[in-house]
Amino acid sequence: MHCLEGKTITQIELASDKKAIRFTVDADEWIIAKAFGDCCSDTWIEHIELPAAGLPAKVLSVVDLDLLGSTDDDCLKVYGFKIATDKGDIIIDYRNESNGYCGGDLYWPGDYHSGGVYGQNNSTEEYAPLTGDV
Repeated sequence: MHCLEGKTITQIELASDKKAIRFTVDADEWIIAKAFGDCCSDTWIEHIELPAAGLPAKVLSVVDLDLLGSTDDDCLKVYGFKIATDKGDIIIDYRNESNGYCGGDLYWPGDYHSGGVYGQNNSTEEYAPLTGDV
């Protein structure tokens, strides 16, 4: 079960550097997902589509999405994540740019990741609330 399932999202904030997203859930608890790229790459959150009926919204399920995959030169990869709620879907698309051999991901609380071994993808975590699709 994903850490968001069963929670009620009351606010979503995106870091100014687009490398982290913070969900305020239930009784003012934060769940933070961080964009992370392999050693020779950069990963960021490109676009967030909010639920049609707005927030607060109770999370029903979460799934990874197969979006466009890779561009023609394989140096830019496109990933997606869908959060189904009782108010509509939240769609997050995130990107990874690399030499063509590396990838990226969103890491959630409880996931293992190396934490930016080479200093890349370390978010400033300076958040601003989303008021509409970004």
